[in-house]
Amino acid sequence: MKKRDPLEAFLYILCKYLRDRSSMVFSLAEAAGQKRLTISLYGLWRRHRFWETGYKRFIDIVNAVLEDEELVARLRYMGVEEVVLEGSEPYIVVNIDKIRQRLSC
Repeated sequence: MKKRDPLEAFLYILCKYLRDRSSMVFSLAEAAGQKRLTISLYGLWRRHRFWETGYKRFIDIVNAVLEDEELVARLRYMGVEEVVLEGSEPYIVVNIDKIRQRLSC
């Protein structure tokens, strides 16, 4: 299995998550007036499959993206403003408008 580009793999898994959850999650966030949304990485990890990305673990994708400044910049452009790995529950923070505009799932 050939590995996907790490950013492509990350966005693919994020899209899988959003296809399942976006209507509910975005509606609740908008009703509350939120412009940003926090998404647990556990929700993304559960949707990761080795044969779809070429990476054994989802965290390997996250680390590969975070190690490359250009990929981090592209991730931010797509609407992922922050990736937090410290603490008991790792998460990402996304800009709802940017994600909707720039990520076609």
